[in-house]
Amino acid sequence: MKASLVIPTYNSKELLVPCLVSLNHQRLDERDEFEVVLVDDGSTDGTGEAVDALELNYPVRRVYLPRTGSSCRSAARNAGIRAASGDLVVFADGDQIIDPLFLQEHIRCHRARPGIVAIGFRDYLAPGTVDLPALGRSFTAEAFPPVVAVDERAQVTDTLSQNLANLATGWHFLYGCNFSVRAEHLLAVGGFDEDIKKWSFEDVELGYRLHRRGLTLVHNPFSRVYHQDHPESDAERYADWRDNFAYFAAKHPGPEVRLQWVLDAYFDPRREDRSSWFDAYLRFEFACRAVAGRLPLGRSYEVFVVDEDNLDGAVPEIERSGAVQDLIVVDTTDDRELPVTVQTLRTGRELLYFKNPGPELLKQAAKSFGCGALLTAGTER
Repeated sequence: MKASLVIPTYNSKELLVPCLVSLNHQRLDERDEFEVVLVDDGSTDGTGEAVDALELNYPVRRVYLPRTGSSCRSAARNAGIRAASGDLVVFADGDQIIDPLFLQEHIRCHRARPGIVAIGFRDYLAPGTVDLPALGRSFTAEAFPPVVAVDERAQVTDTLSQNLANLATGWHFLYGCNFSVRAEHLLAVGGFDEDIKKWSFEDVELGYRLHRRGLTLVHNPFSRVYHQDHPESDAERYADWRDNFAYFAAKHPGPEVRLQWVLDAYFDPRREDRSSWFDAYLRFEFACRAVAGRLPLGRSYEVFVVDEDNLDGAVPEIERSGAVQDLIVVDTTDDRELPVTVQTLRTGRELLYFKNPGPELLKQAAKSFGCGALLTAGTER
């Protein structure tokens, strides 16, 4: 399979160069290949010259867009989609350092699953510089600042379920920094909405349309990127967030879209009672569950523990058990296919999934769902 990695950039060559250098270390199966589609959205900081000076071991298809009043992330990404030659289109941002297994993992998810959107998370790096010569030699954590925070979405999935498809709000987890979908689906829904010109929602709105098209959104825990620290203004981001939320809600007037307003409790920097993103998102998720008639939550779950002994027959057993009762799957294996496979199952009941959870995460999940049985999941079904 061929993957086209679309990376938009604008006047951020100091962040883009480490991103492109890190991609020299991608590990693909012999049957697969990739290209980078680099969309320069009218940079004036010497981005082109900086890219020309790099020694890259992969093909780069460069697209330069003159800066106009219509310039925006959506337009840049759509230009990348049009230029892409791969069946699979993968998205990342130019301010990231990209793990060597990133593309391998995205391709693996899609190889036999044409109807999914694969979403990966990002970790946040501390302020500091990247050691480019060291990063050029090998992908090592010593070449860039340490991770100081994990993706905020991970706290939600660790608490409620790592089965993204079981969340009522899973479509909101599609961030432009790390996801993939087959080109045919992007073209069918018209790509990104170019009327969303400011920060926020241009990616989530696409996720909503792909969800409405019937695609299954899945989380791949093995496709990682690392966000390089750079200054951002909370006040400017919040103003953009409000404007784009109003547009999104007017375009898609369903209650689940309007309920995103719950997240204002986090984004508004003026609030004295400003919420954490996690707490605001839990309210959003459970509000959407209530609208969909998925509250109150069931208190009776069957717990199925997957280990190396029963891994081969796990999927049929999950389908059988999950069809008659709400089910919690605790996966204790290192298998990389089961997490995605479980997320594509449709049992008609609540299907929770946790990959190698520690005792504290099990306690947190049990508290959220009122499920005492989860606390014994480490022993037997």
